[in-house]
Amino acid sequence: MTPTAAALTTLSPAGLPTARRSARLRAAAPAGYRPEPRAALVCAAILLGGLLFPSEAAIKAGIVLTSLRIALLVLLPWSLMVLGRKLTRGGYVPVMSDVVVLLLVLWMELALVVTQGPAAVASASGLRPVEFLSAYLAGRCLFGTRAGLEPFARVLLVVAGILLLMAMIDLASGENIFARIARQVFGVDRGALYMTQYRFGLPRARASFEHAILFGTFFATCATLLYHLLDSPTLKAAAVALCLAGALSALSSAPLLAFMLFVGFVTYDRLLCHATWRWTAFVGVLLYGLAMLLLLVDDPLRTLIDLFTLDPQTGVYRFLIWEWVAYNLQASPFFGIGTRDWVRLSTMVSSVDALWLAQALNAGYVGTALLALSVPSAFFVWTPRATPRRDDPWHAQARKALTIALVQLCFISFTVFFWGTAWAWFALLIGIRAGLSEARYLGPAARGEDGAGGLAARLPARLARPAGAALRRPLAEEVRRADA
Repeated sequence: MTPTAAALTTLSPAGLPTARRSARLRAAAPAGYRPEPRAALVCAAILLGGLLFPSEAAIKAGIVLTSLRIALLVLLPWSLMVLGRKLTRGGYVPVMSDVVVLLLVLWMELALVVTQGPAAVASASGLRPVEFLSAYLAGRCLFGTRAGLEPFARVLLVVAGILLLMAMIDLASGENIFARIARQVFGVDRGALYMTQYRFGLPRARASFEHAILFGTFFATCATLLYHLLDSPTLKAAAVALCLAGALSALSSAPLLAFMLFVGFVTYDRLLCHATWRWTAFVGVLLYGLAMLLLLVDDPLRTLIDLFTLDPQTGVYRFLIWEWVAYNLQASPFFGIGTRDWVRLSTMVSSVDALWLAQALNAGYVGTALLALSVPSAFFVWTPRATPRRDDPWHAQARKALTIALVQLCFISFTVFFWGTAWAWFALLIGIRAGLSEARYLGPAARGEDGAGGLAARLPARLARPAGAALRRPLAEEVRRADA
């Protein structure tokens, strides 16, 4: 008896209704969660495409709506829908940052109500926590797996190239020309902080960003992400060179130091790539160096400022800001002072050049603590039961990239205030890191590594067909004929 005849004997007419009934039951059962790479590509284009329009290209509708804010408001319901699918179809594993970020957003809104009144929730300051939540959820739900992060990296490379071209036009024109054109077209003047700034007689490029230092910060972190997430060595080298040019065009110390951090991390990692103790040793040496600096140097902060800034006077000025912010918080340590002007010397401007200080003024020490906790909490997962880890080299590489990028942002944040684009970028990277932490406990289907979102989708149809499919085809044809 041939194999086909034996198979037909096994599938008797009496057994066919049972087979059909089983197929109907499987179809009626809820499908497991599966990410959608094409949707992630569209979302990445919407979100990162919002970075290409100048912050002055805004519409006043009670509050100033920039292209990035509009993109975040569009993606918020999309991200919530994906989160609902994850919760109902078994694709959700709790990460500590989910709770911390929610508490942060609620506390920031509560602090506004306490210090400014309920009407402040509908202002631009009230939209700031919503921006953080939307960007975090987008990273958490849309780009937290390989199926979402690979399209994100491709779009990011294109957007970074366009932004660098805009920066070169800024330098060639001698001013932030895109900002000036947007002000003339939209008629939105966002203050002297958004005007062209110069250093060493050269204009500081910022393209579509709110400030040159935020523009350079973006490129410093992009170098880390693109280096680790792109596959081609040629693309890696081109992306790093592109990001270095972007960081240099901002003419700012903090982005250049952050780029040097990236180079140092990568060099150290490549030299000791087979040593499992390399990061433990790195942290130990770093702590030892800081201890020696504090013990042996009379004025360690002033020494660091003199060594690692292009203009040491700017560092001294930032140190003075820290002292005056602490003075302002003595009366309201928990909720801060909201958006009210803060007490300072008459020679000081109102800008607070540190993310943590501005957060403390707006939401008190509690808001600052929650913001600080949102970063490390993205690394820790609550598993409801003994769930096995499913590590693979690509996700390990992606987690390393996001960790280094967050270290860069935290380093810069002590001398730079993140608002607008940089604020959303910070939340987005925290969300992606949380998604990658969750991905370690998801199955292949929930990570998009099989079926439509996995490797099979990137292979030719002949190679993507499972082994043995040609042998099973005659049997499948006979079953369909019997059903008919």
